[in-house]
Formats: sequence, structure tokens, C-alpha cells
Amino acid sequence: MRASVIRTRAIVAIGAAALAQAACGGGYGSDEPSTAADGRDAAAAPEAAADAPVGQGDTGLGTVLVDAEGLTLYGLTDDTDGVSTCDGACAEAWPPLTVDGPDLPAGLDSGLYSVVERSDGTFQLVAGEWPLYRFAGDAAPGDTNGQGSGGVWFAVAPDGSLVGTTNAAPTASGGAY
Repeated sequence: MRASVIRTRAIVAIGAAALAQAACGGGYGSDEPSTAADGRDAAAAPEAAADAPVGQGDTGLGTVLVDAEGLTLYGLTDDTDGVSTCDGACAEAWPPLTVDGPDLPAGLDSGLYSVVERSDGTFQLVAGEWPLYRFAGDAAPGDTNGQGSGGVWFAVAPDGSLVGTTNAAPTASGGAY
């Protein structure tokens, strides 16, 4: 059964990546598999309480924020003042990390995290100034296939900053999703 689950997730990820490329203007991340610096599989169990929507996990980029399943969380530099600009086809390729309501989930530091309402009425978790998203092309904990996509998508570090960019401020480029 485990092999069929892995195979199904891989098929879904490939389809989602193709959708992302078609719907969001092209490049969506590295073609290289994600591995740690020493060449081993970068997947690591997230460090978070079992019911927390966000934690920390190790990737080839270092320690980043991850969702409850251990998938890397990303920020979009086109988002300004903590407001999400990724809707429709963009949100299919980059699913937002939503929470049940406007209140910050228990156990999260209000000095780092907040919650914003999306245009569709759902509530999205924010770290620092960055609304948090997953990437449909990431299939397993430790994957960072969305890193640098379109020059506007970057993994989020545990302090709420973006990993691998010197310009953590929002851009006016309207980059590719």
C-alpha cells in the first residue's frame, strides 16, 4: 500500500507541476531533486506540536518553516503588507496555508505569526510579513522545488525572512507564479 500512496502522490505532483507551468507563466523551480548538502535525502520530520499548522524542518536550503505534513512553506515577494495576491490558478499551484479562523492557532508566537483574511473569505497564516504557501510540485518533506520560482517564490526561514534572496522586500515586478 505504501508504494501505491507514493506513486499516487508523485502522479499528483507531476500533474500539479504541469498545471503550475501552464497556468502560471512558466518556470516553477529547480529540475534537480532536493537533497541535503551531504547528498542524503533532505526529508526530515517537522519539529512542531502534533496539532500545530506550522513547524520547522531541515532541507537542502537549511532549516525552513514547514506545514504539519513537513512540506516546505514559501513566501511570495509580490505580497505586500502581509496581504496575499495569489488566487485562482496561482493558488492551485501554490496552495495557501489556511487556518480555521481569524485567531492565531494556539502555540504560535504572536510576535512572528499572524492571520489574514484572503479574498475568498478563508484565513491564511502569515510569518513575518509573508503569507505562507505550499508548492504543488513538492511531494515529500524536505522538497524545495519551488525555491526561486519566477524569481518571486522563496522558502521561509524560522525567523519569518525569505531564504536565498537579498531582497526580502516585496517587488513590483508582478513575477510569474
